[in-house]
Amino acid sequence: MQLVPLLALGAWLWPTVLALSDNSSTLWGTYRPQLYFGMRPREPDSLLTGLAWFSTADFAYANSMRHSASDNNGIDYFKWTYHDGRHFGEQDIVDRLHNYKITTSFVKSGHLEGQPGHWALRVQGTVLDESRPAELTSFFYVGSESRSESLEVDSEGRVAGPHLGGFSLRTEEPATNQAVKNVPITSFSARTINPSHVWRGSDHIVEDLRLRLQAFMEAKQQLPRPAEAVQLSNRTDAHPTMYVLQKTYQGNFSYDVFFDSHVSPATDKLHSDTLTLALMRHKEAYDARFEHLFGLSSSFTPKHVTFARELTAQILGSIGYYFGESLVDRRPADEEGLVLHDMDNAQPLPEGPMQLWTATPSRSFFPRGFYWDEGFHLLHISAWDPTLAMSLFESWTQLIDDDGWVAREQILGEEARSRVPGPFQTQYPLYANPPTLIFGLQTFLENMEEHLQRIQDQMGGVDVWMTSTDAEMDQDEAKVLQKHLQALYEPWQRHYAWFRRTQRGQIRQWDRDATSRHEAYRWRGRSATHVLTSGLDDYPRASVPHVGELHVDLHSWMGSFAHAMKRWARLIGWDDDAEEYDDQASSIEANLVDLHWNPDEHMFCDLSVDESDSSYFECHAGYVSLFPMMLQLLPPDSEQLGSTLRMLRDKKALWSDYGIRSLSMSHPLYGTDEDYWRGAIWVPVNYLILRSLHMYQQQPGPYAAEAATLYKDLRSNIISTVLNAYEKTGYTWEQYDASTGEGRRNYPFTGWTSLVVLIMAEKF
Repeated sequence: MQLVPLLALGAWLWPTVLALSDNSSTLWGTYRPQLYFGMRPREPDSLLTGLAWFSTADFAYANSMRHSASDNNGIDYFKWTYHDGRHFGEQDIVDRLHNYKITTSFVKSGHLEGQPGHWALRVQGTVLDESRPAELTSFFYVGSESRSESLEVDSEGRVAGPHLGGFSLRTEEPATNQAVKNVPITSFSARTINPSHVWRGSDHIVEDLRLRLQAFMEAKQQLPRPAEAVQLSNRTDAHPTMYVLQKTYQGNFSYDVFFDSHVSPATDKLHSDTLTLALMRHKEAYDARFEHLFGLSSSFTPKHVTFARELTAQILGSIGYYFGESLVDRRPADEEGLVLHDMDNAQPLPEGPMQLWTATPSRSFFPRGFYWDEGFHLLHISAWDPTLAMSLFESWTQLIDDDGWVAREQILGEEARSRVPGPFQTQYPLYANPPTLIFGLQTFLENMEEHLQRIQDQMGGVDVWMTSTDAEMDQDEAKVLQKHLQALYEPWQRHYAWFRRTQRGQIRQWDRDATSRHEAYRWRGRSATHVLTSGLDDYPRASVPHVGELHVDLHSWMGSFAHAMKRWARLIGWDDDAEEYDDQASSIEANLVDLHWNPDEHMFCDLSVDESDSSYFECHAGYVSLFPMMLQLLPPDSEQLGSTLRMLRDKKALWSDYGIRSLSMSHPLYGTDEDYWRGAIWVPVNYLILRSLHMYQQQPGPYAAEAATLYKDLRSNIISTVLNAYEKTGYTWEQYDASTGEGRRNYPFTGWTSLVVLIMAEKF
């Protein structure tokens, strides 16, 4: 028996088994990405923390208190420069309005398996313009969401609590900090707040300060200077649920807050000196790991490597934990089966509570879970930490209901709903979204297959799953992972079946010729001008919604989905399922050409039905036309691939110096109305295009050379576009202008735009 290969397999697989169980290294994290800084554990009804600040140079600055990442007027930029998703992070916030750069750093320690661990936060303030007044007051708070456990605060402001086995807070700061004249450096308050509302930290702080100012006014006293007037009361309510620590300084400052767990090793507690050392060592390890995984230093300048490192930190720093009810409208679909989207007449009911651990697209605008974004997030995260990515994938898997449905937006709880307009909060059980989550699984399965195949080759074809050995990775451990993958597989089997059942399109009803009588698909939940469920919102479709529509992008997604399920089934030994998925994938690919290929326009098109009940092509050159190629469903020698590549290169259509346009420049709707998916460049779609070109350039066929040239040029264009905008603005953007390359719409939009790092590293 060859033990070395088995040990190698164990070193790769077994940590994944551990990561998919309760992992204390990720219990605490910066899981309130909607704030500039907010730590919380991945447990409901426990604790949450946050940080707020404003300048005390003038009373007017109090109206611009910093807390939520959406309140960014006067902020030059805010970004994680380091974040490993598990143990530490460091963030810079350049607040020009309040005249400070705020740096927040955190480190965790002592989080042994089953123990919550300790953590420390360092808040540093650096004056930006010394010619301007430089005073700042900051507020660090901790709140209890539990209805059974309050905080314990003594008369000196020392705080503790029974949560997570018990904890206490302490602070340290250097003697070099300067107080504002006649103002104490430290104040506090401890209030009894409804546990459901402690997340509104800044509101409660403002209310405390308002009451203090009101007392001055009622006493008809002249208001003192701002720094004196906006001090907390140093009072404690009975059974407080929210504790606020206030620190007020002039000039540069630094202070540390330490969370000490009562059930984790006391020897692992952090102090200011050990925190400094830990941050230095974590940064060194991060840089080394980043270079090992992405290998950019040989091909890019140090500035560009820093850019990629920061983007990786920012996608990891965007991970959040959410818990609460979701609003769902489960009324039956309309009688005609169109399932049109009508948000104004929604009748939702709360369901849950549910919980989700997920990356988020944008801390400032979209701090919640998005189904179709998350698959792209997982591609980047899995390149950095595969086990973390699989844990996030598992969290999403737990949301698949008994019918196989997952809501496309996860707006869980009051805090998440506070950031979403009312009409957009309702979710519908017939609405789908592109099944990109399978990307995260595919990456894991592909890596796993490679490892298993390599070991089986070394062992002369022995089935690794069935091998028994006394080595570290033995039969039992292998079977634990296999059973875990089987447990995950079953809800995804339901989810795949739900897609096939609820999004099925019509073929025979409109006399359409196709190899298979079953493989055709239509997005439910469209309106006259939008198909939000496709993820492409205002991209042109048939002008009149019809039950006979067929959508080529969804058809392509289902082909990709079938291939992924086939790989999964084979890996866990469910060969009958794998064969069924293989048959379905073949039929989907055959019907893709039979139904959606327009030989006259030389492109893939949607279908619809006209007033005489005749089926016709609905052609709009752009991203929708590219999906069969992007998802690698076309043979490398097919005429369809050749035509698609020519469309890509056409400067009057999709090609620009900054990336591939979402809609052809010659289309009459190019750049019109809200202009969301009508011309702008989107990084995730360009990533998929590059991924497919990377594959096709390596396949024997008549288009390999053309694919290689397109790949080289497009990769260069996309990298330059995102890098240039980042250097100019300090941010990555939701989309980019096809004429200028400038960032557009929401920012910072790390999310799927961070895929540029994988493009730089050529990780496809």
